[in-house]
Amino acid sequence: MTAAVPVTAPAAVHRRPAGDVSRRAGSWAGQLAALLMVLGAVDWRRGAYFSGAVDPVVLGKALVAGFGLLLALGLASAGRRYRLGTLSMWLLAIVLGSSVWGALTADQLLGGGVMAVRVAVLGGTVFFLLRAAPALQVLRQVARACGAIAVIASLTGLPGMTEGRLAGGLPAMDPNALALLAGIPLVFLAWRTVLGEAGWGIAAGGGWFLAVLWLTGSRTALLMLLVAVAGMAVHVRRPRVGLVVGGLVFAALAVVAAVGTGFLAGFAARGGDGTSTLGSRFIAWRAAADWAGSTWQTVFGGGLNVKVIPVTGQYWKTQPLDSSWASLLVQTGLLGLLVAAAWVCWVVRGALRAPHPHRVLFLGLGVFLVGRSLLESGLFDASPAFLLFLAVSLLAEGATRQRLRDEAAGLPDGGPPAPARTAHG
Repeated sequence: MTAAVPVTAPAAVHRRPAGDVSRRAGSWAGQLAALLMVLGAVDWRRGAYFSGAVDPVVLGKALVAGFGLLLALGLASAGRRYRLGTLSMWLLAIVLGSSVWGALTADQLLGGGVMAVRVAVLGGTVFFLLRAAPALQVLRQVARACGAIAVIASLTGLPGMTEGRLAGGLPAMDPNALALLAGIPLVFLAWRTVLGEAGWGIAAGGGWFLAVLWLTGSRTALLMLLVAVAGMAVHVRRPRVGLVVGGLVFAALAVVAAVGTGFLAGFAARGGDGTSTLGSRFIAWRAAADWAGSTWQTVFGGGLNVKVIPVTGQYWKTQPLDSSWASLLVQTGLLGLLVAAAWVCWVVRGALRAPHPHRVLFLGLGVFLVGRSLLESGLFDASPAFLLFLAVSLLAEGATRQRLRDEAAGLPDGGPPAPARTAHG
């Protein structure tokens, strides 16, 4: 008899579950959609305003934003949809509708209509992304996109840095727009620190973006960032000794730097004469109050394409609308202004009722974005500030709040897990 040869079973091939592969692919696709969305929202050239004419830059931004919307729509349609309120979209529709009606009577329907459609496309992209993925995942993706564009814009803008302020090179954007892109990831890094995720990576990233923000010379963004970080720090439940000591040392150094470099005095003066000073913005705000030429424009505005208004009594004849609220009054009228003001109050109320991790982030973003909107435009326009404000608004709604609680508790898909199928279906 011959000895039996033992037969060994073939080695098991370890394969990643199909669900993990699908989620990873969806995460990368969501990041790409967020990048396209932010890229379609930022400025591609400095000192230029859309007048209704189509050129390569306008067409390129439209294509990028359109691809982002289609990708977000595909993600939302492919998998399980997350719970999400819709009241924010109705409020946005009122603001945009008011601007379109105003543009119609001001003979600016083409320019105002195109701008309204652009904002609507970006708003739709935000909505579908939040329907397709967990809330914090989407917000992190938007922050990463802002940070990536800020890094590229700052590095390409350093060789041409003039007048002591850093502006974006590629894409070409003014210093205040670059400061916004740098401030958004800083808020997220501060939020992670508050939640106890502090590390060398966060410190290095924070140092880079803080340097970019400082070089832009945007005093409003820096001041609102400090207020936002202080507001989030209040929510630290069990602060570590190293975090407290490091925060106190950083605060002391910041105070010394602000006083020693004349930062506080410069903030009040806004850096000299011209249309970029704080005093000139008060002139523009007074002009915005008297801008409307008819009752219809007083109520509905003149369209989102109105970025510059005439001023009197100065050596310059026109003045940019460097405030989101003055812009709202001119572009959407009293109707849009009142709706937007009520909208912001409603978002704050919803943010205060969110679960702790979300509440800290929502309040930090709200303070930074809304505070900045007092002296900078873009909160209700096609800009990264609008993208994050709308995202926070959608997530702070009562219809979405249970989803946030489920996500904070670790439940899948923002809600109770679907029942498992049995052999009989």
